[in-house]
Amino acid sequence: MTYILGIVFAAATSVAYCCVRWFKIEMLRYYPLEHVWKWGRQGGPSQAWYCMQTFAFLCGAAVALAVYVILKSAGAKTGALEPRDARRLGIAGIILMAVCMAYIVFYEYSHWHIL
Repeated sequence: MTYILGIVFAAATSVAYCCVRWFKIEMLRYYPLEHVWKWGRQGGPSQAWYCMQTFAFLCGAAVALAVYVILKSAGAKTGALEPRDARRLGIAGIILMAVCMAYIVFYEYSHWHIL
């Protein structure tokens, strides 16, 4: 059960972090030059990472909790998987997280004109 929920949490957190960029979700931002928090882009350099991480972790936790409830209501006592299925779940989670990470790196590099 812990293995399944860990992979689900990590993958859902990765996808939620990417969704902030894909859907252009406005987040609370910290403006270090002004020492204030403001909603959305207000001009000047800002740090949206704090709220993006919080949003992603909360979404990951919600998805993992939903999977836990589904597994428990289905009667799964341990969430035991066959070794083949555990390997497939692990590989799928790693691929999903790698794709999300590649997208975020590409987005940040192109946004800051590094590419």
